[in-house]
Amino acid sequence: MNTHRPLIALASVAFFSLLSTHTRAQTIGYADAVDRVAVACKADIDRHCKKIPFGGGRLAQCLNQNPNVGVNCKSTIASLKTMVAKRAAARASVMRVCDTDIRRLCAGMQAGDGNLMECFFKVYRNTSAQCRQTVSDAGYDVKLDPDQPTTQISLDPVDPVSANLPSGYLSAANLRKMAQEGMKDPARTQRVNRPALVSQLNNMAQITIAIAFDLNSARISPASFRAVGLMADALNSPYLQNYRFIVIGNTDARGNREYNLKLSQERADAIRDALINPFGISASRLQAVGLGEEQLLDPAHPDAAENRRVQLINIGR
Repeated sequence: MNTHRPLIALASVAFFSLLSTHTRAQTIGYADAVDRVAVACKADIDRHCKKIPFGGGRLAQCLNQNPNVGVNCKSTIASLKTMVAKRAAARASVMRVCDTDIRRLCAGMQAGDGNLMECFFKVYRNTSAQCRQTVSDAGYDVKLDPDQPTTQISLDPVDPVSANLPSGYLSAANLRKMAQEGMKDPARTQRVNRPALVSQLNNMAQITIAIAFDLNSARISPASFRAVGLMADALNSPYLQNYRFIVIGNTDARGNREYNLKLSQERADAIRDALINPFGISASRLQAVGLGEEQLLDPAHPDAAENRRVQLINIGR
């Protein structure tokens, strides 16, 4: 990893399907909301909270407690907090509120049937006004990509059988152990063409988002708040509420190998913290592990920028 400039990590999210591509968003997503915070609070962050991490509520606390922070910044943070709470309540109630409409429009489909959600989001424009409003409040019709039509996203869970992986293989603890052991393996000493720890991870369908961190730091740059918000929008999809994920941090092969492993763990933790707070993803759904330079995407060019990335992998229920 190049320690003389900020890291641009690539957040890779494995996607299974894009549904409801013609739905028009009624509410803004977390990505847009937190981007407004970054814009409204940029000067105050630089002046008063320069070293404070984004996740864990620490940045919001720093800004709210400082009497010199502008009113516009504080009100924008309060709006994001209200939005998160409102969406959590709506997500908890949408199936109850829409129950009559679901029975009418998707007859014969049972709860837990993947086709039920697909059916519902194809027809929910024909549901009651209360149902449509609850869906909107839950953020289920949010436009995830500003340059593309609205999508409802389902992250396909890893199937250990089809991926040729033992059951339970994909866990933060196991991957961390593999990385530490891999660093001691004489066959993995050379950085050029070093094999990946788990080659299957690099072969999954992915969408890539750039995330900038401060130099030699796990602090997410305000310029990348939107990128983390986009990940939160995806994880809050109705298809994914009962699934768990691993946040996997990766670096290129520049610099010290042990340092890269440590920093990648800190950055994976930082993204996990931000997804939990302010975005409300349950901590029980997220694990985090740093693999340093042990899982290069381009092993023939170990210093290449594409090796610096964060993967978000669905590991099932």
